[in-house]
Amino acid sequence: MHGIYFDVNEGDERGRFDLGIPGALRDIDAVRSELTDGMHVILYDNEEVEVEAVIEFDQEYGRWMASPLWNTIKRSYE
Repeated sequence: MHGIYFDVNEGDERGRFDLGIPGALRDIDAVRSELTDGMHVILYDNEEVEVEAVIEFDQEYGRWMASPLWNTIKRSYE
């Protein structure tokens, strides 16, 4: 499963996270040809949090968005 950086402050009203930020774009660029709507990825935030998520390409905003599966969250400080 591919890892993609996310920022917990970049959420939207639907509970998705915007992957159009610099760290996420770096990770996406490395695997862009493999990404598909509905694909599961691992979101990570400064190596403290990891959570599985489902990605979708948002046509309105022209970028990938991720919906975390919060029951899969892992925290490095637990």
